[in-house]
Amino acid sequence: MSKNKAGWYEVVNMNAPNCCLTRGLNELYGLQTFQQEKLQVPEPMGTGFWERIQVSASVEILICDMSFHEAMVIGSKEEDDHIKWSFCLGEPIEWMLKHSSQNYYLESGETSVFGRHLTSSIGYFQANRQYRGITIKQDPNYLNALQGHSGAKGWHNYLGSADTPFHKNTTSPAINRTLLDILRCDYEGGIRKMYLEGKVLELTAILLQENARERPVSSGMSKTDIKALMLAKEILDRNLQSTPSIAELSRQICLNEFKLKKGFKQLYGASVHAYVIDRRLETAYRLLESGSLNVTAAAELSGFNKPSYFAEKFRRKYGANPSRYFRENC
Repeated sequence: MSKNKAGWYEVVNMNAPNCCLTRGLNELYGLQTFQQEKLQVPEPMGTGFWERIQVSASVEILICDMSFHEAMVIGSKEEDDHIKWSFCLGEPIEWMLKHSSQNYYLESGETSVFGRHLTSSIGYFQANRQYRGITIKQDPNYLNALQGHSGAKGWHNYLGSADTPFHKNTTSPAINRTLLDILRCDYEGGIRKMYLEGKVLELTAILLQENARERPVSSGMSKTDIKALMLAKEILDRNLQSTPSIAELSRQICLNEFKLKKGFKQLYGASVHAYVIDRRLETAYRLLESGSLNVTAAAELSGFNKPSYFAEKFRRKYGANPSRYFRENC
């Protein structure tokens, strides 16, 4: 493949070097154009497509939804140091790094982020499985600028080392909703680009906030206090249905109530009460999304004793009552 500034991904069919699909993919990744481009899987090989949307000089979206009639082994090389957030929405994906022979797996509902280190890998695709996902590519300078303007910290924490370049995490309901908005976007032209760039900003904000929640900033607190506050978060996460009171939580972590309340908000960006409510709402969302429980049961299992209170908090977070929200979005 001829190298150019737009080409960031080089692929090859390991069993058929002259494969028309991988040739088409190399052309797709090499396009230097700010528009939407789509590549259909050749009919003899399978069904589905790859779609590349370059919404700005710093942001690119890749959507894939395909199935192969026969198993395929595809080699790939990352050509730049841009940050790529990959979200698995279909069958599990398996790949191996060439230099280390280490295998990686991304299950449906998981997120992987990689970048900064150039990588060469081999992907394994089984026959008659539906592979579906979204990759967001961002210029690291663009992320640095966003981080500087927002005061957010820690996107570098997502990235691994040269030996383990992939960081993996569970995709949260908030991220899933934004991905669904991207997939459902039916705007055209410049309005589409504007909408998608906004959604990428939203997605980045959610990822940074979730990362900050998992990797708190100490801001000068003692190691003992930080350890106690991290234990407090673990206790809350394990007991969402019936969380301990501030007094009881303070006793369990051996930290006075003032330090607990002030330090928790400082580390995790929310008060203890607000954190618990948000986690309960996320839990209820997952239960309702599965379709196995009604609103009352999901609320109770998530720790809400009053359905009316749950409905109020759900409406404030998601913009609609639970029943209406899932009726309109299913």
